[in-house]
Amino acid sequence: MKEIDYLIIHSTDTSEAKDFGKDVIIKKHTQTKRNNGLGFNRPGFDYLIPFDGSLQVIINEDNPTQTDVWGISKGVESLTGIAKNIAYVGGRTLKEAWDKDTRTDAQKQTLETIVKFYVLRFPNIVIMGFNEVPTKIAEDSPAFSVSDWLVSIGIPEKNIYKKPQEKV
Repeated sequence: MKEIDYLIIHSTDTSEAKDFGKDVIIKKHTQTKRNNGLGFNRPGFDYLIPFDGSLQVIINEDNPTQTDVWGISKGVESLTGIAKNIAYVGGRTLKEAWDKDTRTDAQKQTLETIVKFYVLRFPNIVIMGFNEVPTKIAEDSPAFSVSDWLVSIGIPEKNIYKKPQEKV
């Protein structure tokens, strides 16, 4: 498997009351916009963590995201490299009006485990929230501060994404 440069954490941006599995994500991401999908040629997440904390593989490990379905590598502050995208189910209030950290304890445990695994497997990987990607700063997902959370679980500073310094 190729070296992974980034691990990007998302929420599904759905109600804290709606639990579902990977089939829903695959359909939503790959259906045409005409059919209320996103119109991607493949799902935008490699992994999904439902409420019970199970880890569902959407994109096989041997097939990392080399296509940029989220438009991450576009723009002035582009990122280059191979990214893996992981999402937990939730991220919005009950009626989906606001972003909210809705991670269950089981989801937190699984997310922590996979993040630590990727840091061990790829020592130079950089981890960030979807809303920290320079072209996606207006996004709410994943509805919590990934960098603060990474510090709290003991991830080395070199693996935590830092925004580039503004040019004066």
